[in-house]
Amino acid sequence: MVSTDTKHLKLRGNIWWYQRRIPKDLQNQFEGQTTISESLGTGDIREARHQRNILNGRLEERKFNAPNKGRHRFLELVQEMSDHQSQNPESWDEPYDLDKASKDGDEVFIHAYTTVNGRKDHRSRYTISLKEALNVWIRKFESDKTQDTISKVKKAVDNFLKHLKLYDVLLTDISKRQVHDYIEALQATYAKTTVQGQISRIRSIWTYCESLGEVSTASPFDGHSYTGGNNTNRKQPFTVEEIQWIKENVATREPNRRLLVELGVFTGCRISELCNLQMQHVVTEGDITAIYIATGKTDAAERVVPLTNELGLRVRALREGKQNDEPLLGFDNSSEMSRWFSRIKTENISTDSAKCFHSFRVMFSTAMQQAGVDELKAAAILGHKRGRTMTYGYYSRGYELQQLKEAYDQCVERIIW
Repeated sequence: MVSTDTKHLKLRGNIWWYQRRIPKDLQNQFEGQTTISESLGTGDIREARHQRNILNGRLEERKFNAPNKGRHRFLELVQEMSDHQSQNPESWDEPYDLDKASKDGDEVFIHAYTTVNGRKDHRSRYTISLKEALNVWIRKFESDKTQDTISKVKKAVDNFLKHLKLYDVLLTDISKRQVHDYIEALQATYAKTTVQGQISRIRSIWTYCESLGEVSTASPFDGHSYTGGNNTNRKQPFTVEEIQWIKENVATREPNRRLLVELGVFTGCRISELCNLQMQHVVTEGDITAIYIATGKTDAAERVVPLTNELGLRVRALREGKQNDEPLLGFDNSSEMSRWFSRIKTENISTDSAKCFHSFRVMFSTAMQQAGVDELKAAAILGHKRGRTMTYGYYSRGYELQQLKEAYDQCVERIIW
């Protein structure tokens, strides 16, 4: 007997299409879309059914792994019922109609009730998911972290979930083996430090949720081994010839992008730090002009960096007539600027990934060392960890701008440009 199974299938011309309504509890994942209509690219009904079954399976998987919408209501009910129980141990459940909840199919209420009365603890079903945890982390740290950092943490979570082939996952369901396998997969393509950075970003979410009491088990992101040496993909300086090409060709008719590059060369600042500069971050003291790095990759990144007199004049000119919170260079997307510079570098200078905008930082640091600049002053300008003793690390207010400018000028003479 020939099968007539064409559920969720529609023939248009001689091509089968997959068509079905999106389940209500999944519509929030499809940005308001209520139906799926997708060409299966085949006129063979057997192949169409096979693809249909795969797509149906993926929808069910997304439904199974979707964030638990009843989580917050469950927690509130448990808290409310627990309060009643502590106040009236004998009659705490009188206000609650379990029979009605059963008739209505109110699973969240039933789970909360049976958790509090001790019949069965359902708390494990309502723990926080990774995407929920990410949003909690962002709300806490978005004012303290740069947009670049926030973006990298989001991407780390997204990549991890793609590896798991899940839309979302409960934090407590993430196993150490899953993290191990993810690290192994990353190490096939990326350098050791890059892989460590990816795991560290997701770990920071777990750690924050642990501090909130959302998770109490051991972190699956701890205790892993990473292959590759510490110098893997270490950034390399540009050669004299490469710097000369950059000087003569890059953004010669784009003042703000040109200034971005020159600030990279003459301050050693990270590209994200420069893109995050606002008009209010220009510091002036007499004839000295500096830029204030408010936030960066580490806690030590906050600092004041002097500029050459010529760069100082150009930066001051940008500030005139502008609002304090306007971007100093006219853009604040460091990823876009990094890609812009990378394209130019790859097409005209070198395909070596160890050479990039960060190479300017390597070269500036080298110039500091070659000029004999005091290491604590160099660290203060570059935004490295400094002052490890109690005297310098806790009580010291740091160097005066004039002292930093003297050390800076000592270094600038050795910069190739």
